[in-house]
Amino acid sequence: MSRFAEAFVQAVKNIFRNSLATLVTVLILAACLVFFGAVLSLSDNIDYNLADITDMNVIEAFLEYDSTPEDAERIGAEIRAMDNVVSVEYVSKADGIAAMQEEFGDYAYLLEDISEEENPLSDCFRITYADNDKATTLDYAVKQIEGVRKVNSRLDLAAKIDSVEHGVSILFVAFSILCAVICLFVVINTLRLSVYARRGEIAIMRYIGAGRVYIARPFVIEGLLIGLMGTLVAYFTEKIIYSALSTFVAEEMNMIKLYSFAELTPKLMISFLVISFVTGIVGSIVSVGKYAGA
Repeated sequence: MSRFAEAFVQAVKNIFRNSLATLVTVLILAACLVFFGAVLSLSDNIDYNLADITDMNVIEAFLEYDSTPEDAERIGAEIRAMDNVVSVEYVSKADGIAAMQEEFGDYAYLLEDISEEENPLSDCFRITYADNDKATTLDYAVKQIEGVRKVNSRLDLAAKIDSVEHGVSILFVAFSILCAVICLFVVINTLRLSVYARRGEIAIMRYIGAGRVYIARPFVIEGLLIGLMGTLVAYFTEKIIYSALSTFVAEEMNMIKLYSFAELTPKLMISFLVISFVTGIVGSIVSVGKYAGA
């Protein structure tokens, strides 16, 4: 039997030997991961809904009513040359009326008789920018362009959304650290029971010259197995809770959009496995260190 297979068998024996402690650890670990998954899902869905707010990073520059195609070309070139500009879209007043007709739906016919001369709109440029911190400067610069009569922007909204996203990110990091610490604590205490139960055997192995790696290997595998079991329990629990919540939101809160669980699964599974395996490895090393001669 290979060393790994031997260590794996010993790890499984340790799990069954301390079955009650292992069960408690798996459940606590799973609870922490479910909590972490809930925070991760909430954070992603908040970003998803905030990103869906239209015109957040857009400035609209309306041209003078009597502007010519040459004026529009000049103004467009000046805007495109500015810093912080991602894209510039020209919207003619005819396109503006067409867009309004689409928004009116069944009442679009009210706008059908408006001729080009009667069109109350003006040509405009829709400017998408990248950095909200520089948006005020861009807004001011666009207003100074000759031929621009009016500028619409939602700088206050964009700043508030940035603030919300920043706050959510901070909370997510804080909760992630808290979950990792709790997971590490429970894994360490469980593995210490396994190590303590085999302290005599470990002492004999050290006496006959067994290395620290050989002694620690079964406990590292045990920590990984506990982490894997916690991940599986957390994943299926998260799936049940999230599916029920998604159904409720879809039926009762149509304005809120949620990612499907399938879309969140890769990120959730990777996060769960990383937290579980890291805490399992670190916990096993810490727990066995004293007895293995670390």
